[in-house]
Amino acid sequence: MNNIQDINAPIRILLLGSNTEVGSSLLNLSEQKNEFEWLCPDESLLLDLERRAELEAMKFDVIIDALSLRYALQSDYSKYLSVLRYFSEQKTTPLIMISSARVFSGNKDAPYTESDKPDGEEPYALALIEAESIVLSNPNNIVLRTGWLFSGKGDDFVCRTLGLIQDGVNLAYKDDLIGSPTPVSDLVRVVLSMVNQGYYGSQNKGIYHYCCAEEISWIRLVEAILATSSQFDSKAQVEVEAIGDSFPEIEEVSMMKRQSLSCRKVFNHFGIKQRPWRSKLRNLVKELYQAG
Repeated sequence: MNNIQDINAPIRILLLGSNTEVGSSLLNLSEQKNEFEWLCPDESLLLDLERRAELEAMKFDVIIDALSLRYALQSDYSKYLSVLRYFSEQKTTPLIMISSARVFSGNKDAPYTESDKPDGEEPYALALIEAESIVLSNPNNIVLRTGWLFSGKGDDFVCRTLGLIQDGVNLAYKDDLIGSPTPVSDLVRVVLSMVNQGYYGSQNKGIYHYCCAEEISWIRLVEAILATSSQFDSKAQVEVEAIGDSFPEIEEVSMMKRQSLSCRKVFNHFGIKQRPWRSKLRNLVKELYQAG
């Protein structure tokens, strides 16, 4: 935290992964906020051990890892883990890592709490679990797990679903997951609130969960996307009817896994309330059709 004479200085944030969906949203949604100043090293700098002096020369108050969510399955993620280890070992600047509910297997019949041990066995889960362990080795750091993110950019599930509809491809109705969709913009709100509160004295550290309110199964989420899409595309209405016809059969044979998160702790410690996701999803689908 800055000295009292610097109280009006912006919070200097080292953003790892500025070109990811979460990273670009952090930059875009804080563009008019003078209280933040962003430092955005490219990946080549982060992964080059011989250029650590350049990182050390940067002066920053907090680090945000927005890269792991996108990068965890890359072949050189182990190099990036060394970056997280380097920052965590310095113990001078707090780091907020954005992680995922996918670190859990989904075999629990209730939303996961922060005290639940990650037990996912997929390669993506194992990579994030290792990263979390490195980050949490520093007691001043935060791991923030979130739900099914959507932004309408890149290859997220909203864009993929709309693309399949427009291409006339039948959607796959595999309904084996329950989770909590969360717009990236809402996650950004939470991250910036944590940054602000930490900078001005909050001592809250460790693991936190945030996702939007209301659990939903995967096929019901696809149906919610189609419901808005059908206003603009007759092909979507056909898919809505097909999903309706297939529900009884699917619900009988599916073994549902739950990737939802309990978010009471982030409210109790930071005063951050969950928001609904449906209106954001509807607005996003409308915007994508109107832009297209």
